[in-house]
Amino acid sequence: ARQDVSTGFKIITIQGIRDDLMYTETIGIGNGSTTTFTKVLVHRPINPGSITITNSTGDIVLRDNGIGELVLVNGTGVSGWVGYDNGTVSLTFTTAPLDGDKINITYGSGYGRVIAYLDIKVGLMAGSPPISMDSVLVEISDGYTDKTLSYNASATNFSDLDASHFGVEIARDMPPSNWERDRVITAGDIIRIYINTSAVGLYLEPQTHVMVKLIPKHGVPNLVEFTTPSTYTTKYMELW
Repeated sequence: ARQDVSTGFKIITIQGIRDDLMYTETIGIGNGSTTTFTKVLVHRPINPGSITITNSTGDIVLRDNGIGELVLVNGTGVSGWVGYDNGTVSLTFTTAPLDGDKINITYGSGYGRVIAYLDIKVGLMAGSPPISMDSVLVEISDGYTDKTLSYNASATNFSDLDASHFGVEIARDMPPSNWERDRVITAGDIIRIYINTSAVGLYLEPQTHVMVKLIPKHGVPNLVEFTTPSTYTTKYMELW
């Protein structure tokens, strides 16, 4: 890996993230009397944190908490658990679902072949003046596609991003706290820059050489180059 050392940005880490491979199945259909529904899902193991369960009307919504519990985010009167390794899902209702009420589960099992997102943790070099993110550009390339992205202030997660923009989330806002009002980072602040590499058009398969350059309006651009791992085995990967 190689990084320019200059006044301005300091890239701390770069994390690559793969998409969950998503599937949908029906756990059961209400008949007005059954209160417990159990099913072994076709695809397993299940990715922790990927599950959403709904009924036909949408007034019941559960998600898994990453440790095997199914937690209500909408509705009442139902609880459950999931076995991530064996693919078993079980729900218990205090009142039986109505006749014909279909209970569906959407879940992830396995991950996509390529890195779909980059999470870049960034601070300022010692002695750097404050930098407004509104005027920052991010250039990114996989050797075949080269894109220059501008800041979208309303994008705080990957789903908000498109082929032309990057998003930012504040990780640490040191006094004076300028982020919420001005979108300015100062000494000691840490931000996370989000890039939807799939939307941008990059194909980050194993052993891809990647270039990321942060370009402030004033000052010297900050460049990082790295090669993705030879094999992807997890959803999250430290790339730099």
